[in-house]
Amino acid sequence: MVEMQELTRQFPLWAFVYGYAVLFAVAADAALYRLKKSPAKAAFTVLSYMLGGVLPFLVWYPGQWLWTLFGGFYGVACSLTFLGASLIYRAWWPYSGAAAVLLLAASLYVSLADFTATEQWSETRSADGYQAKFDYFHGKKEIPIELERGQTLFYRVDWRISNGGGYGTYLDGEGGAYASDARNGDGWIGYRVEAPTTVRIVVTGRRAQGALAIEWEVTG
Repeated sequence: MVEMQELTRQFPLWAFVYGYAVLFAVAADAALYRLKKSPAKAAFTVLSYMLGGVLPFLVWYPGQWLWTLFGGFYGVACSLTFLGASLIYRAWWPYSGAAAVLLLAASLYVSLADFTATEQWSETRSADGYQAKFDYFHGKKEIPIELERGQTLFYRVDWRISNGGGYGTYLDGEGGAYASDARNGDGWIGYRVEAPTTVRIVVTGRRAQGALAIEWEVTG
């Protein structure tokens, strides 16, 4: 569920499925609407959807035919799946409409819920640091830090994983930019904001066991 949640939180995925895919399907159906139902119309419909699956990669990778070809295979597979689903929806309307609404609602729920799982998690936070120990960590934890206008947050994370599990770190912040400093060479990351805001140091684990320590300093 954690992996599914990360997938549903990707805005480009939503924009592609509920934006580009729907609009292209409507345009393709409108262009072929006047054609009489026949094998030729079916062939034109399939070809138009295949074209729709390839077009985004022609825009994303101009002149890079290998990447376009590689991505185009996935695009065509997705577009034909989209076409097949739309035909099934039409055949089973209105039940298919209800199923589509339920699927969208389920996706929204997964994207908003928290499926992080921990065992024997203990944490300590101070004015300039955060420490945690855990026997199992699968998901993510957020450490919020308040910043005023013009302040810069410098932070670094020390992971001590004992079982080979996966882990990662990223910063969730808006209205700022990453800053350079002499400390950056020692594993420090700087982030400067131009307006009062709350930034979050996000740590992620994939079936990890061990400990982590975060150290930070706010300047400005």
